[in-house]
Amino acid sequence: MSFVILIINPLLGLISIIRSFSKRVLLNKWIVILITSIVFFFLGYNIILTNMSADLARYFAWMPSYGNISYSALLNTAIAEKNVFALQQFMLSFFGKLQNDNLFSGFIVSLFYSSYMYINTTFVDKNDINHVSSLKGDLAINFGLTIISFGWVLTSVRNPMANALIAIAIFRDLYLHKRGLTTLIFYFLGLSMHVAVLPIIICRMLVGIVFSKSFIYRILNITIATLLIFISIKSNIIDEFNNKIDTYGLGSNGGGFSQYTHSSFYYRMNSLFLLWLMLLGIVLLVILKRNNTSFDKDFRIFLIFTSILAIISYFAPTPLIDRYGMFVEIFFPLLLMSINYDKISKNKKALFYSILLITGIFGFIWQVAFLSYQIDIYSFIYKIIEGWGSLF
Repeated sequence: MSFVILIINPLLGLISIIRSFSKRVLLNKWIVILITSIVFFFLGYNIILTNMSADLARYFAWMPSYGNISYSALLNTAIAEKNVFALQQFMLSFFGKLQNDNLFSGFIVSLFYSSYMYINTTFVDKNDINHVSSLKGDLAINFGLTIISFGWVLTSVRNPMANALIAIAIFRDLYLHKRGLTTLIFYFLGLSMHVAVLPIIICRMLVGIVFSKSFIYRILNITIATLLIFISIKSNIIDEFNNKIDTYGLGSNGGGFSQYTHSSFYYRMNSLFLLWLMLLGIVLLVILKRNNTSFDKDFRIFLIFTSILAIISYFAPTPLIDRYGMFVEIFFPLLLMSINYDKISKNKKALFYSILLITGIFGFIWQVAFLSYQIDIYSFIYKIIEGWGSLF
């Protein structure tokens, strides 16, 4: 991680290097998360968007008009329309008032990667990673950074942010077993950001109802699921979800976006890469099962469910594997850190390492290729070089 940050912004990289040499004693996880937030805000802020068909371009176009709307007017409209998905409007209004598009693009990637780092550093701290396995942890986190497409996070806007918020909620819920108000807030924020995360929440409810060993816990999940259904009926959740199914789901033609997904080389390549990652993820989960690791059973089953959901979405009329594949990608480092590699035979271990290496290298190359399609890549590289210049 230190090397990656050093390349992006040397001053922040030096802080990360100090953390590495101090064996995580001097700088706690919150400093690492803060560094990550600043670094990726720096990256998102310094982009020049060239793909005007990207979702980000639409949000840039909407922000000036939203900037003139007061928060109270937005709240009153949301209440009157029983609109759960008002977070988008508040976000556009806030950044529209700032009158700087780059603050918005910086915020998008900063939120996503800060959430990613919170999950992974919390996992590392909870498992009391020692000096030997700290290298394993850093390699796993860096692998995650190579397979998660920065350009996709940047240009897809709401879905990556919703995935990041739901990922925190799921991690707190299923791994940390913290099911209080804070976790519920993250669930609500993620759902309010984008209705596409609803199937992820449904997967979570199904795991709790079907696979939980505790009868009381099953009843609790049934109660929460019933409450969610009631809220969905009384609000616009079901209508919004049905609209998405009508547009992109089975039996639909997907409209113009479907034509784009099938004709765009970048979209098809990204979907194929995510399909490969979902299959690889299921293999990792099977290895965890056979290794008899302490990885939470409900969490493992949930990730299998969501991986299957992502694979199924690949075969929809409009391939939407990015909506769920990106979510599963966030947890890849946890799987890699949890595997006991000593229990894998020498030959299989060599094959396993080779697959991971090739996947990571391709992921990085693909990131650069996709990013060059979305933004002015030369200007972006120049800004990174300027970061190096800040050393002097």
